[in-house]
Amino acid sequence: MCALTVTLGSGILFVGGGVEITTFAVESDERAAADQLSESFDTGEQQITQVVITSDQNDTASTAALEETLTLQQAIRDDETINGTLDGPQPTVGVANGVAVASDPRIAFAEEITIADKASALDGRTDEQTAAALSVALRDDEMTPEGQPPVSALLPENYAHGEEPASAQLLIVVHDEDATDDELLDAQQQIESLADDRLERTDSFVFGEALLFERGGQATAESFAVVGPLIVLVVLTMLVVAYRDPLDVLLASVGIGVVLVWLAGILGWLGRPFNQLLIAVPCLLVGLGIDYYLHVVMRYRETRGDDPSFRPAAAMSIALAGVLVAIGTTTVTTAAGFLTGLVSPIEILREFGLVASLGIVSAFVVFGYLIPALRVEIDELLHQRERQSDRAPPTVGSLGIVARPLDQCARLVARAPLAVLVLAFLFTVGGAMGATAVDTSTERSDFFPEERSGWMEQLPAEIRPDAYGLREQATFLEETFPRHTDRTVEVWIEGDVTDDSVTQALQAAETNASAMDTTGTPVDGGGPVESPLGTIEDVAAENETVAELVDEHDTTGDGVPDEDLATVFDAVYEADRDAAAATINRTDGGAYEAVRLSVVVDESADDSAIRSDAVAITDAVETHPELTAVVTGEPILDDVQERAVLETVLLTFLLALAVIGALLTVVFRSRHRSWLLGAITVAPVVAAIAWLIGTMAALSLPYNAETALITAIAVGLGTDYTVHLTERFLAERERAGLRDALEVTLRETGGAVLASAITTAVGFGLLALTLVPSLQRFGIVTAIVVAYAFLASVLVLPSLLVVWDRTRRK
Repeated sequence: MCALTVTLGSGILFVGGGVEITTFAVESDERAAADQLSESFDTGEQQITQVVITSDQNDTASTAALEETLTLQQAIRDDETINGTLDGPQPTVGVANGVAVASDPRIAFAEEITIADKASALDGRTDEQTAAALSVALRDDEMTPEGQPPVSALLPENYAHGEEPASAQLLIVVHDEDATDDELLDAQQQIESLADDRLERTDSFVFGEALLFERGGQATAESFAVVGPLIVLVVLTMLVVAYRDPLDVLLASVGIGVVLVWLAGILGWLGRPFNQLLIAVPCLLVGLGIDYYLHVVMRYRETRGDDPSFRPAAAMSIALAGVLVAIGTTTVTTAAGFLTGLVSPIEILREFGLVASLGIVSAFVVFGYLIPALRVEIDELLHQRERQSDRAPPTVGSLGIVARPLDQCARLVARAPLAVLVLAFLFTVGGAMGATAVDTSTERSDFFPEERSGWMEQLPAEIRPDAYGLREQATFLEETFPRHTDRTVEVWIEGDVTDDSVTQALQAAETNASAMDTTGTPVDGGGPVESPLGTIEDVAAENETVAELVDEHDTTGDGVPDEDLATVFDAVYEADRDAAAATINRTDGGAYEAVRLSVVVDESADDSAIRSDAVAITDAVETHPELTAVVTGEPILDDVQERAVLETVLLTFLLALAVIGALLTVVFRSRHRSWLLGAITVAPVVAAIAWLIGTMAALSLPYNAETALITAIAVGLGTDYTVHLTERFLAERERAGLRDALEVTLRETGGAVLASAITTAVGFGLLALTLVPSLQRFGIVTAIVVAYAFLASVLVLPSLLVVWDRTRRK
């Protein structure tokens, strides 16, 4: 075992530091189409960094403030780290740029407008003159470079010029699309440093995707650096209460440590980073490990307490014989349940299922073999054969504070099992009905860290998490400024795109796209549809050769070419390659294999409604037998993700239940000659999940990819609880009456389950102290479902067992 630990643990060397924030990319036709569009067309999408400039006292649009932003722009362009990532001759744009051109229109006609030219235009101007120039810039979009947002999009949406000072403004830095994530991160960090140095009259923060992911991972790691020791302290306290033996506390801690080392090593050998979802796996394994060892050690104490003459090895053999089947069954069924996640189209969820399964098997090996063996060796070494008579009560269930409520549960179940089942059924149905009201959306800002809590301010600086406030920054940015980019649906169209009748299908697609209820108005005020036909029309309007060629190949007189499209496409590429490359894909060999259609959609439209509307576009395209079309774009991919999460949850839940139910049925049939015990053991788990869904609906908690993992955890822990209780009840029922069997089962095994549930729930619940909202919600909801799983195990399961037992003996 030591060799295995060293071998697996050495994989830690291949695990990167920190927590990686991973997106929930879904493998789908829509995702593949998005990738193909990105590779095949010059869509004009740009990677940007936003510098948000704010002030509670000064006007951010004053002459002095604008001059500072120009100084910052020059520093950004001059910096070696940033410059290599910048795109085009005008990679930065701010309010000052437009105001400068409005102040001195002559510089707009210069071949190359420099920051120095713009600074000269503002030099010496009064705030009143600058305000007048700003008024012009707000009315005239020509004051900003082509393809970049107008001045009006760089000021607050509710800004009333001339009536109040500008409390904020945006400075946009445009990066080359080929810049790597690492290069962007370095550039954004450097921009942040330059902004702190150059902007003296105003405050600022930098908002960029690379920086967001980096800070999100840092915040998560720093949160765990603070909350982790607190979780460890609480778990150790719970272990002391549960075991009441320093040796068992030590062994449990060692076992947990070994399991976590194995887990980290497995991640390293698999070459997988530690992401935000895998944070749940250590918490799950700690809960299972504590539960496994609680059952082993409590049964070991019972055995030695019943007959002190047993040597440790013999007592442990008897104890393991009593619980190893239950632990093994739990391990197999739970691991199999998590492995059903491999059917998910979401890679990060498949990864979670695999890693969790390997971790569960590791917990079984460590707490079913290694730790019991260590306990026996230590007891034999110390000659502690009479140890039990000199110590506290041997089991958790012997504590009055635990025994009394569990005995009450036993009496209630024995007297009125049907009443308990009816109430549980009503709550289950009510909870399941809540599924229709649960929000399934995923808010990106949920992964951004919040401002640190007040209690964290009292921590020593060495361990105090940084004040990131990314969630507040994202909210401010979204609520303050108008959107300066369009929300679009993209259509990937491939096949014989030069066939003469293709234009008819494209015209029909354009017509349907324009008529969609969810179609919106572009930021620049132009038409909502961008297509190959629109590109041909625009280029023809500027180029006589193309115009003549279009007329020549237009047999219907509607201004649209409908024959020899390859020749027309060639001419368009020759006249304006950039415009053509945006909607018409030409291979290196000169062939045309795909075209692109883009539709601006309403900012407030629901993703599912957009996707439903877009079907009309693909239907129109596919009336041509040689064409296929796939709709993609941000709203489509978001909808695909939400649906994939729901489908994954439903499918994996059903598969997990089917696999677990089948395995338990086989085990209980072979051991106890009953076909019903498998279903009886699984039923409380279903009830607990239904109660959870109802609670989430009542509390308006979203059921997304993060919280969907709680279903898997509920299945894993719930099955563990019910298998142990069922096995113990059946064993006790063979030698005692129904009520005595119930009382012993709930007091002894139920006591161990209670200790495990409290430890797990508290451990997960402490995640609410982290800085990341998604982790806060994850911890709270998991604590709730663990509590529900326990209640279902000590109320619903015993009631079912009582009814089964009485029916069988009639």
